[in-house]
Amino acid sequence: MAQTRIYPISCPKCEATGDATLFDSINVMEEPELREQLLANELNTVCCGGCQFTYRVDKPLLYNDPEHRAMIYLIPTADDDQIEGERSFRTHMAQMTSAMPADIDLPQVHLVFSRTELVERIFLLESGLKPRIVEYIKYSIFAQKIDTLDPHEKTLLFNAADSTEESLCFVVQDVASQQLESVLEYSRQAYHGLCEMFDQDEHTASLLEMFPGPYLSARILLIRESSQVNE
Repeated sequence: MAQTRIYPISCPKCEATGDATLFDSINVMEEPELREQLLANELNTVCCGGCQFTYRVDKPLLYNDPEHRAMIYLIPTADDDQIEGERSFRTHMAQMTSAMPADIDLPQVHLVFSRTELVERIFLLESGLKPRIVEYIKYSIFAQKIDTLDPHEKTLLFNAADSTEESLCFVVQDVASQQLESVLEYSRQAYHGLCEMFDQDEHTASLLEMFPGPYLSARILLIRESSQVNE
């Protein structure tokens, strides 16, 4: 079931302070309306009692979807502070598993650092796609279009709504403005070919080495690689 807690908050517009009840975790099989609120950008929103300004509070959130055996942990973290974000995730996971009975078989818990990544991961898992393979595809697209797709400035997002039986759809988003700019397609047959290739032990090891987790991001991997080259 969903878990909430009361937090002291300050309005970003008028700076009035107060308490707000916010979600720490949600179970979308038990309360599917919470999934819809999340997708509509209405979850963990607050209306200021002073100026009536409505805003979203970005905070850690555990998204639990037992139907798809998916748990996704959102820890809002800036690009330059992700090592600390991963450390925080491991601390949360240790606390969560220590509170669980030893015989409970927990699904893999995915880590994301923004609400946009959370929504994307939800659609990926609901579509039955493998996140590591999808990040590998993004890495390949970035590498092929590096002159026009600078990972410091652009990101790629999986678009479930416009994907078809023939192709996976990705949207180019500007990191600074958050504006969606263009659409790219990737053959679904090629995706299945990658799944078959990476299902072999030697290739599986190379994929895990490339994206060891817990956080998976082709964009961040490329940024880290470019910074190492420039050092």
